[in-house]
Amino acid sequence: MENSWIIKLLHWFCPRPLLEEIEGDLLQQYERDLKKFSQYKSKRRLLWNTIRFFRPGILLRNKFSFHSNYTDMLSNYFKVALRVMLRNKSYSFINLFSLALGITAFAFLFLWIQNEFSYDQFHTDKDRLYKVWNRTNANGKINSWDVTARVLAPTLQEEYTQVESAISYTAWGEQHLFIEGDKRILKTTGAYADDAILTMFSFPLLKGDAKTAFKDPMSIAITEKFAQELFGDKEPFGETVSIGEGGESFSLTVTAVLKDLPSNTDFRFEYIIPYTLVEMLSGKETKWGINSVYTYVKLKLGSDVNQFNDEIRGLVKKHYKDADTQEVFLYPITKMRLYSRFENGVQAGGRIEIIRLLGILGICLLTIACINFVNLSTARAQRRSKEVAVRKVTGAFRNSLIGQFLCESMLLALGAGVLSLVAVYIGLPYFNRLIGEQLSLQFTNLNFWLGGLVLIIVVGLLAGSYPALYVSAFKPVKILKGLGVSASGKSRLRAALVVFQFGIAITLMVSVFVVQRQITYVQNRDAGYEKENLVYQYFTGSLGKNFQAYRNELLQLGVATSVTKTSTPITDRWSNTSGIEWEGKDPQNKTMFERIYADQHFATTAGLTVVRGRDMDLEKFPTDSTAVVLNEAAAKAMGFADPIGEIIKDNGVDWHIVGIIKDFILTSPFHKVEPVLLFGCNQSWAFSVAHIKLNATNPMQENIRVIEELSKKYNPDYPFEYEFVDAAYARKFANLEATRTITLLASFLTIAIAGLGLLGLSTYMIEVRVKEIGIRKVMGGSVVSITKMLTWSSIKPILIAVLIFGPKAWFVMNWWLSTYPYRISVGVLTIPLAALAVIGLAILITGTQTIRAAQTNPVESLRNE
Repeated sequence: MENSWIIKLLHWFCPRPLLEEIEGDLLQQYERDLKKFSQYKSKRRLLWNTIRFFRPGILLRNKFSFHSNYTDMLSNYFKVALRVMLRNKSYSFINLFSLALGITAFAFLFLWIQNEFSYDQFHTDKDRLYKVWNRTNANGKINSWDVTARVLAPTLQEEYTQVESAISYTAWGEQHLFIEGDKRILKTTGAYADDAILTMFSFPLLKGDAKTAFKDPMSIAITEKFAQELFGDKEPFGETVSIGEGGESFSLTVTAVLKDLPSNTDFRFEYIIPYTLVEMLSGKETKWGINSVYTYVKLKLGSDVNQFNDEIRGLVKKHYKDADTQEVFLYPITKMRLYSRFENGVQAGGRIEIIRLLGILGICLLTIACINFVNLSTARAQRRSKEVAVRKVTGAFRNSLIGQFLCESMLLALGAGVLSLVAVYIGLPYFNRLIGEQLSLQFTNLNFWLGGLVLIIVVGLLAGSYPALYVSAFKPVKILKGLGVSASGKSRLRAALVVFQFGIAITLMVSVFVVQRQITYVQNRDAGYEKENLVYQYFTGSLGKNFQAYRNELLQLGVATSVTKTSTPITDRWSNTSGIEWEGKDPQNKTMFERIYADQHFATTAGLTVVRGRDMDLEKFPTDSTAVVLNEAAAKAMGFADPIGEIIKDNGVDWHIVGIIKDFILTSPFHKVEPVLLFGCNQSWAFSVAHIKLNATNPMQENIRVIEELSKKYNPDYPFEYEFVDAAYARKFANLEATRTITLLASFLTIAIAGLGLLGLSTYMIEVRVKEIGIRKVMGGSVVSITKMLTWSSIKPILIAVLIFGPKAWFVMNWWLSTYPYRISVGVLTIPLAALAVIGLAILITGTQTIRAAQTNPVESLRNE
């Protein structure tokens, strides 16, 4: 019958008293369906109707019995499996160790991937939470960014009924000094936010009311960890803490204590200060042209986000006439982690591309480990052929033999799983440091153990199914007559699997070479300024007010050769704008310019090169308080034939161009240099950072000691902190360094697993060909010729892997490099070098076995012939 397997399924689970009636009803319905629908659809409906009976009300009417012979059979299976493993210790070790390596690598990558997909998924109303993005058409290209104007959030709240709440949020990098009794704690991990942040997001509150926590501007919310730092075992809720700002201090009341934030969120703060306090101290920011905050929106239930995006598209232009092409749109916060890259206004990926590659890598490593088991099991099938034949002759069914061999693979998978669990537990802290996450094993979570069990079963089935089906299919008559097992087809399969294993190894080896070269290439890129012996300090407390005296004493004591003050560290971007205007500007030109406010010593301190005009000098030219120096990229973007003396306008202020400096890297060394504007300024509000060029002739420790003494003299209330510019610059490579380490580890694991399999296969094939080797030696074959023969059989699949996977690796790495505007090319020698490395390792792995076999005395192998 064409539906026999569906009926068999029914017979498997349906109680016998109900079977005849249910089967009859199903078949009658099937006949009626055939008259109305196609045969395919009728069959599909029959399967669905059958599955509907698979429910407790039917299943529990079965009378279950667990016969002792069934348990005896399973017990016997495992005993035989254990006996076989112990009898073949070397092959069992290779299988066990390679499976353990594969499962361990897969587990690490799976934990990482699972964590990435869980980012910001814990918020109760996550499907209604959005981040607001900007996009603008600049020179024919649509640019997208997620920094918005402060005034945007209240405007959305007031003008659109679909908005339940909207907030501004800034994870500000400035330092706050917290004073509690004798404790003085300097923190940079705070945030400014509007009142609704605690009701919009599901940050668990230990104390306080989310609705009223920020009703008073003089309030603060802190995390449990920070509360312990500040107050120890004392109850923090309702306590006051002093915060030093600009040499003064003010007291805030702790109105909320939050549970420490989970690691799987893009929010990073230990305390939140309400924006109402910022506005009380500094005034409201009402300019649409200044993008300095993140804006988050929570829509009301039933609101259509696509329709809402259509409505708000022209919001910025409505309030800001210069933003003729600027639009805003909402983007789900649940997609921010993995899908935050936009190209020409369209979502074009993000971290999800890396996550997909990690997933493929994990599956490949696990598959390679399973291939070892398949290859060794099928290769050694000849050894077990008589065992299978005898068991079949004595009455064993094929199903029982399949069960026996699957038990062997399951036992190996279980052992490998236990070893992997131990390895992951030990290695997880190191892996966390490598990727910068806080992954953990959820031992108390039932799903953790169920997932592990499923993984072991899947690995056992993947590794054991084909060998079980292959070996159990042997014909006992042929085996017992001595006709043996035909292995030619299986040899080709084993060779194909070896090709796949080493193909992955070659791809990863190419990745290691390319990533290493890309890192070296970018690290050697000219930063455009002198990073060495350059440190910076934030203007905390009274350091900014006392800067001139601090600078003078640093120079007088010979600790520094130059000192400057700026609005931002030279390694970071704090302010940018697309609202710069100049005479003759194309209305479609929406270039984003980076802003830095600086005094006249910035170029000298940082070692910037003036290529045209002059540097700022507020002492010699008082009008330089409205002077601006452009980098080459900015000058090119403005298109002036002769930019010196030209006027540009920023927020209504005219600035005159006095010089052009050589391009320097402000943000990412992997991308093109951004247009940068250095504004001369004599207003204290503009400056946040001091840069100090240390005297290289002094010992470094002595320089730092003197700077610390002077910092305590001119800023006594704050702890001494500083940062080396070269160390801050080096952190820009952290992600790529992690990528390099991961590809290196993955390459090592792949070669290790594939190498173990190759070792096992070559050892077995030498055992099988031992008589052939003896005969060749008797006939005059040399050790060299025999070694070449045996080595060639091992190396041939790897050469095929190079031909098949080499071009694929080249295309993959070309695609990866295309994500970096400043990059190398893959290079013509990369594939051959990777191939030579893998082939060399393979020769080393198999070399000992082949040379030993070639040197064996032929008498030992032929004495029984």
